[in-house]
Amino acid sequence: MKYVLWDWNGTLFNDVVAGMNAANAMLRRRGIPEISMERYRASFGFPVRNFYTAVGFRLEDEDWDAMAVEYHDLLRGDPSQGLREGALDALEMVKASGAGQSVISALRQDMLDADTAKAGIRAYMDRIYGVDNLDGATKLSRARELVAELKLAPGGAVMIGDTLHDLETAHEIGAACILADVGHQSLAGRVPEGTPVADSLLGAARLALAM
Repeated sequence: MKYVLWDWNGTLFNDVVAGMNAANAMLRRRGIPEISMERYRASFGFPVRNFYTAVGFRLEDEDWDAMAVEYHDLLRGDPSQGLREGALDALEMVKASGAGQSVISALRQDMLDADTAKAGIRAYMDRIYGVDNLDGATKLSRARELVAELKLAPGGAVMIGDTLHDLETAHEIGAACILADVGHQSLAGRVPEGTPVADSLLGAARLALAM
């Protein structure tokens, strides 16, 4: 039996269009050409500073902390986001298997708490772990803390996420990883050979429980 560690943004929570909209609003304010969804997903990654540079922002002219606040203010006001289709079915599937579940995210903890409560998924989770900043840099240290708190043995968990950083996180904590090609980062041609990739959350959950 595996323990399932879920990513939040882009995985259980579909804020991909909202993320592109926020980035484009910021680009417009600076007179920089907007980007397509294809370019957004091709450029996205962690740390997100690299993403901003890739799509045209001149970070040397910016206050990074102010940019992070600007982005999240725009993101959180976008009505296009919400729990991803199939998310509740995937959570119910894992619950029915008897496996435990937690969220590990690079989103600031207070925002993560608010979003998961609004989405109605907190009852499925043993723990909901975010970070203490808006940097969008990494969640590796928090993942290590979560694994220690849950007392998960190496190989006893599987991470489900939408970015290569989720794969990196899984490797860091000795977990397996299933990537769902549904979120912020396009995965085609970028995933190491042998890494399972699903095209839906239900598919990812089935793969995780079959391990």
